[in-house]
Amino acid sequence: MIKPPYPSISTTNNTSEQVNSSSIHYSESPRTLNSTFDAPTAEEFIKFQNTLRSTSCRKTSLDRSVSPKLDRRPFKGAPVVISKDTKPRFPRSPMSASISLIPLPVTVLPVDATDTEAVLQFINATDTLVVDVRPFNAYSTLRLAEAINICLPSTLLKRASFDLAHVVNASTISQTLKDTLLSKGMHFKILVYDQASAAQKISLQLYHTVLKFLEGDSFLVAYLDGGFEAVDDSLKETMPTLPVKSPVYPRSTLPRSDQFSDSSDGMENIPFLTGFTLPTATNSDVKLLDSIKKTLPRIDTNVKYTHHFKFPENFAEKKDKLPGWLRFIAESYGKENCNQEIVNHLNERFNRLEASEQVRLSLAINNTDGIAQRSSCTSLHDSSGYGTPSELCPCCDDITYTIPKGVEYGYKNRYKNVWPYEHSRVRLKHSPSCRTTTHDDYFNANYIHFDELSDNRYIATQNPLEATNEDFWNAVWSNGVQAIVCLDNSKSLHTTKYYEEDSQYQNLSIHIELAEEHTGFTFRKISIKKHEEVRTLYHFAYTDWPDFGTPDDLNTVVNMMKLKDEVLSQERIENDQIRSWEVLVHCSAGCGRTGCFITLDMVASLFENLSDKALDPWGSEDLIYKSVQFQRQQRISMVQNLGQFIFCYESVLSYILEDMV
Repeated sequence: MIKPPYPSISTTNNTSEQVNSSSIHYSESPRTLNSTFDAPTAEEFIKFQNTLRSTSCRKTSLDRSVSPKLDRRPFKGAPVVISKDTKPRFPRSPMSASISLIPLPVTVLPVDATDTEAVLQFINATDTLVVDVRPFNAYSTLRLAEAINICLPSTLLKRASFDLAHVVNASTISQTLKDTLLSKGMHFKILVYDQASAAQKISLQLYHTVLKFLEGDSFLVAYLDGGFEAVDDSLKETMPTLPVKSPVYPRSTLPRSDQFSDSSDGMENIPFLTGFTLPTATNSDVKLLDSIKKTLPRIDTNVKYTHHFKFPENFAEKKDKLPGWLRFIAESYGKENCNQEIVNHLNERFNRLEASEQVRLSLAINNTDGIAQRSSCTSLHDSSGYGTPSELCPCCDDITYTIPKGVEYGYKNRYKNVWPYEHSRVRLKHSPSCRTTTHDDYFNANYIHFDELSDNRYIATQNPLEATNEDFWNAVWSNGVQAIVCLDNSKSLHTTKYYEEDSQYQNLSIHIELAEEHTGFTFRKISIKKHEEVRTLYHFAYTDWPDFGTPDDLNTVVNMMKLKDEVLSQERIENDQIRSWEVLVHCSAGCGRTGCFITLDMVASLFENLSDKALDPWGSEDLIYKSVQFQRQQRISMVQNLGQFIFCYESVLSYILEDMV
């Protein structure tokens, strides 16, 4: 077995700027960062609320025609929140949502949208967060300076079970700000606005969002009386591009946007629900392609990439016995620029994978009539080797790459830029989460199979959302899944993971029979029942694989993989019927960590079963490179970044040498 630490040598590519690999951040999904928040004390906050509630003229403020000008400042420096109209209202545009027939609670403060000074005093306070509840396309075009966007369907907001935690977690804001909003004992001000809500005309969108923030009595909640259209233009901010992060005020003591690690292209927080939009008719291919690739990062070849390649402890003794396709590692070992040579080689291979994927995505986006357009491959053909059996060319294969119907179901996709190709997607026999008269078979998952390398068949999918849990279990049942490998250990407040407790759906019941803790992962035995048929399912929840990163201990992954093989082998012996798609693998988006695990599992399978496969594991053809190539034909961005690509080689190297005599 391999025991860290591994001998390592620092190296860089021969370019102008050095960046340590630990400082390069990617954006597969939101990550938790440490931050501090200085807000008013609880005593000040309670005093503030009590003062508001005891104000005798609070109710008269609802009638703007009779309200005198009031200066309600319960403590020094508080903003003027109510004032008589001093100038004509702006013409109101039609409301985009239904009107609430019930007035807002009296504890909600109106801030006069036409009073620029009052609005500025409120939003400039260091303990204020401004929330825009308009549709994302309106928010992304023009908004109140540095507001965040939380726009959810009123059908969800009206549900009592859809509490503040659900609202916050479904939004586009950063993970740090989510944690702050949901932390106990945090007291600060929330200003909510829509397009045109006023005292006697409150939209349902604003009304129900305000009610969510009133839960728990943790915030002082206000709304912009008159809405965004009544605000002076000097307070509005244009955004020619989508926000890099959900912005917070530079003066604010709330977590700020510049406190976050800058991701490769800065789009990690676009929401799966509120920010989902289909491409417009103008330059749709360019827009959607850019949107997709912005959060599918690549290593910048203009920046040095430092990586300490992990060699097994016994590598020096066994390096001459390596397969031909790994010989380049043995040849570089011991040289002064050892890591540089290895990383350069793998970086070049990974960049070729990325070039091919760019073409596939372009083909899929442009393929609106089911006829593949092959003009995008000119650049690939200019590069030697493409179009040969060892270098798959998207323009030369027989696959028609297409965006699937159903991608418009934003609430069924965890990320707006990760969706399944049509030709390999998993279809639901019935979708309980979209109850319409027409049949909905959309599920964000793909079949992964590479017969030349392994008999194993996989389903790669995203970590199920609360709205798709039932779809998830139905896909497991209908595809005869025998094992689930979960690589996402992210924590979700107030939400139980789908595998942590029993659950009952319309036609399926899920029961946890056994849970065993192992180093780095938890093994569960689950029974799944439909009608009178009961099946056994094995679940592996890996706990030590960081989002968009790689595990520190390679052995834990290999040990989990071996246990999976053992239980499935025993299952085959006890049951004559072998189900077709036996292993479902998911991380958060279902591409980065998922692709790494499938690559390791397929390559290991080839070394264990040599007889009838076209590829020779001891030959010169790079098994990892080919595995990722074929996976990316079936699902986008499998093995998502160079760090994960290198990890695959480190892991396979350890796996091969462990049992080598």
